[in-house]
Amino acid sequence: MNSEKLNNWLTLGANIGVLAGIVFLVYELQQNTLATQLDVASNFQNSFTEIEMLIAGDPEFSELLIKGRESQDISPADQLRLSVFYSNVLRQWQFVHFQYLSNALDEEIWDGQRAYFDQVLDDDLGLFEHWKMSKDHYSLRFNDLLQSMTTEH
Repeated sequence: MNSEKLNNWLTLGANIGVLAGIVFLVYELQQNTLATQLDVASNFQNSFTEIEMLIAGDPEFSELLIKGRESQDISPADQLRLSVFYSNVLRQWQFVHFQYLSNALDEEIWDGQRAYFDQVLDDDLGLFEHWKMSKDHYSLRFNDLLQSMTTEH
């Protein structure tokens, strides 16, 4: 009988230990998720800061971007510059969209940035035209997002 009581107490202690381990693991996973989301948000912000600083720091490129936004005629060399720029912007947005879909980017950050991207896509005819001509370079989910954004207008 004493052996059975001891065995029951040991089993209870082991079960409590397993439960405490699970609780600790859940806590650690939540902390890791938060750290990942903060890192993703920081990387996201840094990548777009670089793009914005390029525009702000280079008046010649700013003029070129204005021509592209208005779909004005530009030289083949400038078309190439804009094409590379637009590809970079769209790849950045696609990556951010992927991070959001995989729950690595906080929904509130995504919602604000999606609204901003929607405005940019609506204002920049060159970017919109570049996306239409190069859709096959992007994921189906990203293309669906852009398609939904452009049909809203």
